[in-house]
Amino acid sequence: MKVLILAGGRSKRMGRDKANIVRPDGTRQLDYIFELAKSVSDDVSLSSNDPSVQLPGIDSIPDALPENGPLGAMLTFGSLVEHTGTVLIIGCDLFLLDRPTLEALIGGHRQDAYATCFSNRIDGRPEPLCAIYSEAALDRLDNVVLERDGKCARHFIESLNPTLLQPPNPVALDNANSPHDLDEAFAKLTHGVTPKTVRILYFAKLREARGLDEEAVETLACTCAGLYEELRFRHRLPLDIDSLRCARNGDFCDWDTLLEPDDEIVFIPPVAGG
Repeated sequence: MKVLILAGGRSKRMGRDKANIVRPDGTRQLDYIFELAKSVSDDVSLSSNDPSVQLPGIDSIPDALPENGPLGAMLTFGSLVEHTGTVLIIGCDLFLLDRPTLEALIGGHRQDAYATCFSNRIDGRPEPLCAIYSEAALDRLDNVVLERDGKCARHFIESLNPTLLQPPNPVALDNANSPHDLDEAFAKLTHGVTPKTVRILYFAKLREARGLDEEAVETLACTCAGLYEELRFRHRLPLDIDSLRCARNGDFCDWDTLLEPDDEIVFIPPVAGG
């Protein structure tokens, strides 16, 4: 099985290249993902257009279609590599990915499946950037990238009717797209992941969107930011985190404040007209 590491994203929300971010243990993220990939395959390739995002001894494959996101990188790989066979695609921004998760993915793959992947822990939809694709699946990309949604890797993998698995580590596929997400990922790596129940109070636009004043929520988040992003994704809340303030147990707090069981959390929207 071949492995293709995708490290060509522009990281606009993060504000810096995610592949070169240093993890809490001092390891560069790209090197961490590379070691994981090598633990399951002897045939590892890297997709990157950035000269600073390189791996020793590995020739990176320039993405000829960067405007098409991950699908463009996958199509480029398929067009340049003969007899791709089965390919494990790994996004470089998976800071919580671990070897047992990759081993579970490989162990659950059927040779007759177009694709095998994990379901998202919140909405249950397929996760396309830690997934196994057959050569026949990659052959479909020529037509897909020409379509209107040719940038959406999730739509593509859903079209393949993939074998859908549950990850052994529920947060392994939580990605990091912003500095707040990165703080949350690093908090999980440093403090571990423990389910906890907290009470959420909703006000103004968030109360309207949620349709209630308060609720008890079980979460795997470590920080207030991680909690809000879980809720925003689950309930399609309309406000971005940067437009809110946060309070914990009656006091304003920073977004990277660690959560404790039974905390009372308030996400405070901007004042109307303010």
